[in-house]
Amino acid sequence: MKVCIIGAGAVGGLLGGLAAEGGHEVCFAGSAASMRELAARGLRLVLPGGRLRLRKVLTADLATARWRPELGIVALKRHQLRELAALPPAARASELLVLNADEGRPLLGFTLFTSVMLQHGEVELASRRSILLLPRHAALRELAASWKAAGLEIVENDAPEALAGSFYLWQLLFLPAALCHSTLGHFLATQEGREIAAGVLEEGLAAFRRAGRPLKKLPWQDPQELAQRLARRPEEFAAAGLLPDREYNSLLQSILRQQKTESRELNERLVGQAAAQGLSAPWNWRLAQKLGRVTQAGFFRNPGELHRALV
Repeated sequence: MKVCIIGAGAVGGLLGGLAAEGGHEVCFAGSAASMRELAARGLRLVLPGGRLRLRKVLTADLATARWRPELGIVALKRHQLRELAALPPAARASELLVLNADEGRPLLGFTLFTSVMLQHGEVELASRRSILLLPRHAALRELAASWKAAGLEIVENDAPEALAGSFYLWQLLFLPAALCHSTLGHFLATQEGREIAAGVLEEGLAAFRRAGRPLKKLPWQDPQELAQRLARRPEEFAAAGLLPDREYNSLLQSILRQQKTESRELNERLVGQAAAQGLSAPWNWRLAQKLGRVTQAGFFRNPGELHRALV
């Protein structure tokens, strides 16, 4: 199958590289810098079971005029989605799978895993468990074998857009962990981190309840289940602080690279949604204000220091 990966970052590089290794014709479209790196050095993947190197990588700017993908996979950040109309012809597919976007997108999918871009052209799958939520579609089912071979769990759903709300609430936790230059597991291993996370999630869940918006359960990292565990069994999270963890979320990766990011967007949007329902969301609002401190003075040393700055 001919596939174009639009966005050659951590997620796009991982999925595209695995698809190419599985025998599919894969073309990448992305920033000029990332395309030059891929064309010159190929793509390197660090996987739980070993390393994989693709020495020859096709990029959309170098593809022939006749090359047309059967499927496009969009792995862009929200502020990059408006650039879809300016893609080269080799990146334009009749079917588009858009990952981790808002509701209402055709063929919407979600990534419940952490992939880390070590540098342009080198991506590590860092998750202990990696799940890819996909709509039921024949072309995606054909690609899924390549992803499953690398250890990704494929979960098909007739209406994946129904999971968008739960995925959005889970992502609210990216900001506090990123502010401490931490993984979510290490962040939740501290009492202060758990208190912040519980407040963030409860504000989000309350806004959805007040708006009458049902939440469909995620197979992993479900925000409702996580909130219940934080309230009833907080001691379960403590042991994670003793384990090695490289699951640095996408928001932290963008901050470290000084790239444009939606670091405040999700939490600020929740504040607006809560206000529209007559609710306050002080945890999310205060967290959104702390990003400037990180860019100017550096990360918080630990969740305890962040907690003292918030209360």
